[in-house]
Amino acid sequence: MKKRSIFILITIAFLSINKFVIAQAETRTPAKSASSTKSFDFSDNKKATSMMPIMGDALPVIQYIEDTMNVEIVRIEYDLIFDKKVTYRTLYKGWKYGIVVIGDYRIKKINVHLYKYVNDDWQFIRSGKGEDYFSLVNEEPQEKGDYLMQITADEFEEGYKAGHYSIIIYH
Repeated sequence: MKKRSIFILITIAFLSINKFVIAQAETRTPAKSASSTKSFDFSDNKKATSMMPIMGDALPVIQYIEDTMNVEIVRIEYDLIFDKKVTYRTLYKGWKYGIVVIGDYRIKKINVHLYKYVNDDWQFIRSGKGEDYFSLVNEEPQEKGDYLMQITADEFEEGYKAGHYSIIIYH
């Protein structure tokens, strides 16, 4: 009987704690995300390692793509870059893709170069017109294929050898 009473007390305590934890999670709706209830500071930290500046730079682009262009973003990546980075994606026939690359305040000139995997080799398709911290390339595949996007930090602001970037792919 004593073991059963202890078991019941432990079960009640566990359920009470679980109920408390679940009650702390705020249910979100499409109109109410976490960011709609908070204010964010997009400045860098003292060590200049924060992702917040590039996230702040990408946010207006994301809003423009979704709200003004009325298209769907299918991928967003953020990363640190010293010179070059690559990312891969399968692109499908019937879609017009845009690939946007944005550099943070440390990157003076960034570009994106698009390659397609054909016959066991990456064939160059085209580059963006990266003349500053922003570059864009478009692609409308004639068939499904694997693509490589090479991001190049072509020039940094004085005093910097690295920075953060964002790549946004939409259709």
